[in-house]
Amino acid sequence: MLNWLDEVLQRTSPSVFVLCLGLFLVLGVLWGLLIARRRVARGTANSRKLGRRGQERALKLLKQYGFEILDTEVTAPGLVQVDSKLEEYVVRADALVRRKRRTYVAEFKGGSQSGSITNRATRRQLLEYSCVFGTDGVLLVDAHQNRIHYVRFVSAAQGQKQIALGSY
Repeated sequence: MLNWLDEVLQRTSPSVFVLCLGLFLVLGVLWGLLIARRRVARGTANSRKLGRRGQERALKLLKQYGFEILDTEVTAPGLVQVDSKLEEYVVRADALVRRKRRTYVAEFKGGSQSGSITNRATRRQLLEYSCVFGTDGVLLVDAHQNRIHYVRFVSAAQGQKQIALGSY
């Protein structure tokens, strides 16, 4: 094999050799990109499938505890004032639900860490919902643990008082 390669290299001009080497390099990079794209697409499809399963479990759990599902994937406009200018943005939550004449915005979480209020991203998301949606409260539906948490944000001044927070 090495003898054959040595003969080919001796008969081939340097420019043809560099051209072939460049072609193989480009083909290798393209092949690698194709494989990477397929892996990302497969991961995204799996993530969506898990999300759909989590949503189904969360909706079932809400119904089991007497919540009426008003709508899913609900949006609401948010406003923020930056200096003296108002900026509008849109917030999307997983569901709007009602129980005993009270309306709640619900966020579904299916992962073991994301379903916890100690998760910074989840906490900030729920805080935004409590500011934007004009509901009676915010629910964190942990499909992984089969629990519904009523979330209420309390200022540090109010935190000094004893506040009873519930969980279903």
